[in-house]
Amino acid sequence: ISTLIRYPFTDSTGVLAYKEDTVSMRFTTPRVPKSSKVKKPRFSIETNMSASLKPGQKIIIKAQTPFREPDTTHIRLYNVSDTNAISMPYRLIRDSTNICSYFLNTNLVPGKKYLFVADSASLSNIYNECIDSTGFKFTVKEADAYSKMTLNIKNYKGDLILQLLNSSEKLQAEILKKAEGKITFPLLENGIYRLRAIYDLNRDGKWTTGDFATGRQPEPVSYYPGEIEIKTGWEVEQDWDLGTINSKLQKLRSKKKASTKK
Repeated sequence: ISTLIRYPFTDSTGVLAYKEDTVSMRFTTPRVPKSSKVKKPRFSIETNMSASLKPGQKIIIKAQTPFREPDTTHIRLYNVSDTNAISMPYRLIRDSTNICSYFLNTNLVPGKKYLFVADSASLSNIYNECIDSTGFKFTVKEADAYSKMTLNIKNYKGDLILQLLNSSEKLQAEILKKAEGKITFPLLENGIYRLRAIYDLNRDGKWTTGDFATGRQPEPVSYYPGEIEIKTGWEVEQDWDLGTINSKLQKLRSKKKASTKK
């Protein structure tokens, strides 16, 4: 490209003047690097098919984006042993409440080992992104590898939401109850647990917050006054008087450890 430029300069008498000149400019198209090929995005899934499942636990397959209809001709489930692998029938059922989730419905036997295999592109999303070939090995534990907690609820008439929390305050199980009496939390793993009761005054099955505008108070919440330790094979029975509301205490185990250090 020939370009006309005009620039200032000072002559021999010290007077500022301007000159014009023509400059040739060249442009070369850069080469495209070989590594700049655009890779097609891959589709990834999440599942609870970890090392072990509880008896009767639902198998969930989830994604961040909505699924397309799976190609089940390239998805297989095996019952595996040291000598062979037996193909098992199954059904993939779409979660009616979540288009990004499927349930794997099959008959799993406690104490057995299983292998789930999904070939490349057998699962995809609505954007035509596909999974790579993947597989998951898992077992179903025997029921006697877990423990059970039975609570005898006393001194309260009305709807209750009874929640079991682990040592990190995460919800492990929830039971709705409409009268005092016994409830059971089965298939518990080793650990320290807390119990929380929500007095479900409006009977909607969930904790209702307060409302300043209407003057509504939040539904009362009570904690079992202590922590309960569970170990393999234990069957714990505990009375709980819900006629008195107890606030949440600091973790008793932490207090004991602190006093021991002193």
